Amino acid sequence: MALDGITLAAVKSELSKKLLKGRIDKIYQPQEHLLTIRLRQPGENIKLLISANPQEPRIHITDQEFDNPLQPPAFCMLLRKHIQSGRIKEIKQPDFERILEITIQYKNNQGELEDKILVIELMGRHSNIILLKEDRQILDSIKRITSNMSRHREILPGKKYLPPPEQDKKNPLTTNQKEFKSTLGEKTGQTLYKTIMKSYRGIGPTMATEIAHRSPVNEYDELTSYAQIKELWPSFNGVFKQVSTEQFEPTLILDESGNFEAYAALKLEQFEGLEKKKFDSINQLLNFYFVNRIIQKKINNLIRKMENTIEKNKENAYKKYRRVNGQLKGAYNADKYQLKGELITANIYQLEKGMKKAKLQNYYADDSEELTIQLDPKLSPAENAQYYFKKYEKAKRSIKYLKNEVRKAKNEINYLKQLETNIEQAETILELEEIYQELVDEGYIKEQRANQNKKDRKLPPLKFKSTKGYDILVGRNNRQNDKLTKRMANNQDLWFHVKEIPGSHVIVRNHTRDEIPEDTILEAAQIAAFHSKGRESSNVPVDYTQVKHVNKPKGAKPGMVYYENQTTLYVDPDQELVESLEITD
Repeated sequence: MALDGITLAAVKSELSKKLLKGRIDKIYQPQEHLLTIRLRQPGENIKLLISANPQEPRIHITDQEFDNPLQPPAFCMLLRKHIQSGRIKEIKQPDFERILEITIQYKNNQGELEDKILVIELMGRHSNIILLKEDRQILDSIKRITSNMSRHREILPGKKYLPPPEQDKKNPLTTNQKEFKSTLGEKTGQTLYKTIMKSYRGIGPTMATEIAHRSPVNEYDELTSYAQIKELWPSFNGVFKQVSTEQFEPTLILDESGNFEAYAALKLEQFEGLEKKKFDSINQLLNFYFVNRIIQKKINNLIRKMENTIEKNKENAYKKYRRVNGQLKGAYNADKYQLKGELITANIYQLEKGMKKAKLQNYYADDSEELTIQLDPKLSPAENAQYYFKKYEKAKRSIKYLKNEVRKAKNEINYLKQLETNIEQAETILELEEIYQELVDEGYIKEQRANQNKKDRKLPPLKFKSTKGYDILVGRNNRQNDKLTKRMANNQDLWFHVKEIPGSHVIVRNHTRDEIPEDTILEAAQIAAFHSKGRESSNVPVDYTQVKHVNKPKGAKPGMVYYENQTTLYVDPDQELVESLEITD
């Protein structure tokens, strides 16, 4: 959803009211194609964001914070030299293009006033930010364009600025009904909304569809007659009367899942049945839209990276478990090697070096059946016997090691499953970042550890209050589970966890040291079930015991414990109950 000319007209209108005569106080370039400019007006500071990012070019007032580089990029230094401390003199949108020109009056070293022009071109992958002298000679740009990159125009210091090539589209603000009829009449054979979009500049797909939707014709019909054009004119003319008189109605459309469907500077009637969120200003809308879209994009990337890491390591853990478990089963059957060694020794007088196998009577079997034993022809009978005795001893010695490896593989699988549940149930980006940091700290993601400032932002456990007034705490992730159970809880507190499936540690604080009431225990069990993999199930088994009976094995992964003296309850997770008991700060 790119900014179209109509949205940019609304931005230009608001910026003109907010920024004219404002003094440029600070200029930063936190990202390659992103500028933030702080302006001072009487009684307030205003932060203007300008992005030439191909995926999200935009300009609007923002409250978003960015980390700025220690060394400002060259273009940022140039802007500071030429326009910092200057005042906004004029803001224009030439020919209703997706371009804004901000004229800045600046006092040079000789104390003389001169104008500089900051050109913001918001055209997808061709977006750019260009600083011009008053005579429109280019000082520099955030993206330099050479003749090898574009045959239409160069954007280089010292060159004369030329606007982007025209696309044979008309200015909708200066058209009339006769011209409208003539212009659209030349483009029959396309759907109505596409005809509008391709005939007039500054109209994106959303507003082109809206114009056709407001008319009696169907926006997706093919243009075939002048009668259709006649029916389109009133809605087209109405939209651009609103634009020319600056009667904007910034609107954001949300789909059934609450995701962003569309936005516009005017009311949108085409999205019947969907939620419409209205804003007092287009700058508020754009700031809300892009901040939340960037956060959602960051969340999606974070989740994708963590899920891929967990899935890969879970697959490796399963492979290891199957391998060492098979070896353990083989080690438990090691008695067969001892039997073969003893039968070879008992029949050594019948055997000779060079034999590949021997069929010997098994004296230890009830029916004394014969057993075929493979022999190494290069070894003597005695050496073959020793070979089997050594295999027996090695297998016996390996049982302890293999049992430990099986346990470690199972624990890692359970740990990774717990991480999956933590990710599924995380509600904020801070929760996800803590889980991500856990993966880094545990060595699953190779990355430098987060700086100390980020570590200081750790989230507290979730807090609930039972109907009888008991505090109930819930860990949001494995590290928090450890801290909650082993450091925050007292021995007499009650500890809850779903039985044999991933879930959060839940603590009921026993401040009075009296017996905790049964209804509080039931509420805590439902909270534990809700904050587990069994959230969508019924009759979920939940174990509870005193904290003193919960222990953490040496070297275990975060959140991994064993417990005893437990009681098991079966509950149905109740979201309404859980939400009614939660304490929000």
